Amino acid sequence: MSASVVVRGSGSIGQRHARVFRQVGADVALWPVRDRGPAGPAGQGTVDAATGARLLDDRSGADAVRGAALVVVATDTSRHVADAIAALDGGAEKVLLEKPVAPTAADAAALTEHLRHTLVWVAAPLRAHEGFRHLRRLVHHLDGPASAHVWSQSWLPDWRPDRDYRQSYSARPGEGGVLRDLVHEIDYATVLFGAPALLGARVETSGPLEIEADQAATLLWSTESSFTVTARLDYTTRPTSRGVVVRSPGGSLEWDVVRATVRHTTPDGETTEQVFDHDLDRDIVMGAQARAALDLLPTAPADERIARGAPATLADGIAAVRLCDAARAVRAADPITSEEPA
Repeated sequence: MSASVVVRGSGSIGQRHARVFRQVGADVALWPVRDRGPAGPAGQGTVDAATGARLLDDRSGADAVRGAALVVVATDTSRHVADAIAALDGGAEKVLLEKPVAPTAADAAALTEHLRHTLVWVAAPLRAHEGFRHLRRLVHHLDGPASAHVWSQSWLPDWRPDRDYRQSYSARPGEGGVLRDLVHEIDYATVLFGAPALLGARVETSGPLEIEADQAATLLWSTESSFTVTARLDYTTRPTSRGVVVRSPGGSLEWDVVRATVRHTTPDGETTEQVFDHDLDRDIVMGAQARAALDLLPTAPADERIARGAPATLADGIAAVRLCDAARAVRAADPITSEEPA
């Protein structure tokens, strides 16, 4: 019998989850938050044309959650905690919560206090890249102190060309902004280099985009494993560039996410590069995450979870948000914008 999956939220990411979970063999139902308008009412027997998933309304959705193997929460960030708690209380075996967990770490308190909070995954598809897992193995063989630069730079209007980006959640200061949208970079950097201690941050809310949310951020942190890490996250760059470079006495490593390559350079300058073609297909990557979320528990050993490309745990997801909170606090104490001085 196929595992039953309910996807709460029918926006672009909710539809992708619905499609991917169907591809890995799950019995998927899509539960929209809002009226679907011309698409017609949701309810028993209705199928979503875009994903092939059964459509649910509020009555059938609550029934479907009861006993579901997994509920995916792909609603607005401000609803994440409440919707995750509703799924746990409604009888779901596990929850996969889209990133970020909540607008701030403090906002997630009610979820962390829930008796079943250890059954919550947090979406982290970069962990499911074969290139990432290969890079992690190489990082463990570096000698001595190391530095790393992590970046994710793109142009927000290109994210959803059919929609005004100023009307998206990304533009809302309480839900979006690069620190929340690109929290994946902080998550995978923590897996690679260890828990971060923030040393400094520059958060920019002015720039070429007409939004109130942060458009760019540059962070500096250290880790107990002797890594010094910088991160650049922005919505204001063309063409898209995403990856990490690690440098140490034992050589250097570079993961180019856009090209799906990992390059290893030895201290003598000898370079090898591997290409991970499957990482270029987003559905394949999310399929690996989906299978791991169904097969494993968030309490499984870390090495097993990472080897399978599983999502982050709730604790991991909140830790990443907490670093973002700290970066915004630095800006609040000493505001910096990208405006030129008068």
